[in-house]
Amino acid sequence: MDQPSQPKLKLFVSALSGKGRALRRAPKVAALLRSQGWNVDVRVTHRSDDPAALAAACTNHWVAVLGGDGYIARIATQVGARGGVVIPLPGGRGNDLCRCLGIGTDAIAHVRSLPMASEICASQAGEHPRIRGVDAMQVRALNKENNGQDAAGQRPSSAKDLEEKPAQVLGIVSFGLDALANQIANDTSFASGTFAYAWGALRALQQFHPKTMEIEVDGVRRRIRGWLVSVSNSGWFGGGINIVPSSNPSDGRLELLTVDPVPKRHAIRVLARVLAMRKVDDPILHVEQVTSVKIWDSAELVAMGDGDQVGEGPLEISVSPEVFRVFV
Repeated sequence: MDQPSQPKLKLFVSALSGKGRALRRAPKVAALLRSQGWNVDVRVTHRSDDPAALAAACTNHWVAVLGGDGYIARIATQVGARGGVVIPLPGGRGNDLCRCLGIGTDAIAHVRSLPMASEICASQAGEHPRIRGVDAMQVRALNKENNGQDAAGQRPSSAKDLEEKPAQVLGIVSFGLDALANQIANDTSFASGTFAYAWGALRALQQFHPKTMEIEVDGVRRRIRGWLVSVSNSGWFGGGINIVPSSNPSDGRLELLTVDPVPKRHAIRVLARVLAMRKVDDPILHVEQVTSVKIWDSAELVAMGDGDQVGEGPLEISVSPEVFRVFV
């Protein structure tokens, strides 16, 4: 039975993440957390709920989140805004954020590795060594005249919303082949993010061809033609692919990844190595460290981030250091 002296912990659980995986693991996760001395209050969220709004209304300093990357991101940024600390727990299909943070893909195993609640909370003032600040990417719509407007000359409501309230992405913002693969993967029934993305990537390669985009990197305009343009904070995507190993989500910087417009047969060979090795070092991939990227002409490609569509049309992607803190 919970004791009044036990530190309080809010546990948010997504009923949707991982095709129900998070929900199935929730009882065991909650029981383990209670055995470690936490007074756990569980809140299961469903499709009709707004996780960000619920997190904003939550007053707990310690918040655990069991779900996918996008779900963790929405709750963690709200908790971080008031100085709370998040315990991320993998419950999605890909779990790339948790992989990046060294948490892994097994929520139950990770909870078992945590210290007792009394130890964690006793060191709160001195900052426990397992507490880490995490950056986020701000994705904001650019209001460019005669760009991003509909047939009536009006900017789409989604673009207007992004101007007023930027989306926050923790992993990678993608345009091109990888974004299309993400979209296709989202529509599959695979329970594994690895298999879902592999299927999506192969299908995307059949449909996609290199595009030309106009971008601005730290104030310098350029036109880039190739298979994809991605901006990375964590370096991980696609259910365990460490495509930008130099990315560090705690360094206040971003990485720009581009892939040359090589023939499809070459692209197939590179993609096969990426899917098999979960990372690749190939001359057609180019990585550079940046602080902001403006996408002026995305060749009508949508932007995908943390597994979801985050925008379209002219966008600015910049870094916000230490948006929240996690206990890993």
